[in-house]
Amino acid sequence: MPFPRTSELTVVATAAVLLAIGGVIAAIAIPPVDDSWPPGSSFSYSPSGSAAAYLTLRAVGFQVERSFEPAATLTRPPASTVLIIAAPGEPASNQDRRAIQTFLAEGGTVLAAGCAGATFFSSAADAVSDASPPVQHYDARTSSPLTARAPSIAMTSGCRGPALGPGATPLYGRGNDAVVVASRIGKGLAVWWAGTTPIENWSIESPGQLELLLNVLGAGRVVVWDEFYHGQRRSLWAYLSRTPLPWAAAQIGLAAVVAAAAFVRRRAPIRTPFTASRTSPLEFVETMAGLYSRAASAPSAVALAKVRLRRLLLEATGLPATATDARLAAASSVRVSVPPADLETLLEAADRAARDPATAPQSALPLVRRMQQIAASVQGA
Repeated sequence: MPFPRTSELTVVATAAVLLAIGGVIAAIAIPPVDDSWPPGSSFSYSPSGSAAAYLTLRAVGFQVERSFEPAATLTRPPASTVLIIAAPGEPASNQDRRAIQTFLAEGGTVLAAGCAGATFFSSAADAVSDASPPVQHYDARTSSPLTARAPSIAMTSGCRGPALGPGATPLYGRGNDAVVVASRIGKGLAVWWAGTTPIENWSIESPGQLELLLNVLGAGRVVVWDEFYHGQRRSLWAYLSRTPLPWAAAQIGLAAVVAAAAFVRRRAPIRTPFTASRTSPLEFVETMAGLYSRAASAPSAVALAKVRLRRLLLEATGLPATATDARLAAASSVRVSVPPADLETLLEAADRAARDPATAPQSALPLVRRMQQIAASVQGA
């Protein structure tokens, strides 16, 4: 059976429904939580991430932004900016340290956490911790605005702190084990944490943790949360992949496919659908033979074969339909390679058999077969 053709209205309606479904999915779909971010990243919602601290600062009124560029390209005014480098995945280079020293000298505040974070203040600091120490609680060692409302904090301690000069003040720790150190450098403030425990998602709600962060930030400052040293390099695709543009591109692509399909349907050649024959040619022949046999119509078969042969000979010779069999045989004998007398005799015998109701099939069959042979030669000439 022929394949049904779909109307353009159905195609357009289907495309509209798919576009609507895609828009709804894009609006309500929640991206899966990605736990592959490094510890301290503001993108990470895992226990060791800092997404909760980042969102909390925004909720309480801080202007917080992420940085995907190295410290040397920071363009914010240092006096009103706090740079957070939380557990960077790589140690600082000499250029990074010089940029941090310049930023501090001009009045900026830098909070660096972790062993690699210490290298942003001093080249002598440990880049990687040799162990994974457990979280411990430390009491404040001095009364300071940086320890206000945070008499005790939880922190890991697995590396040596940076050399922040003679003005460095250990704020939390035990004995020589300082886990929070602060120092005035030029007009700015450098603060180092041994780990990111106070701003990690699992511990941010514990007493003293968020307060310790707020003490460092102060008030009325822009917070720049570094992601460059977590391996996040800004690229066009990295930016676009976090926007609705991929969904918009998919919808535009679907609309383009629909438009192309409609164009092809109107410009492509139209072909008549194939209709399969209900009977094969052999079955048709057998059916017609059975009908002639039951009707005893041998004369009719001879008459039909003669009418077809005369029509072909008249077309080949150009004679009128009123031409006699003798004239027709004389004019067409050359074309069919049959002597005129034999062709005339055949036509007269066929005429007599067609007029005689008593013509038997045994005598009609040779006449029909001979006339079909001559007709085939006329068609092939």
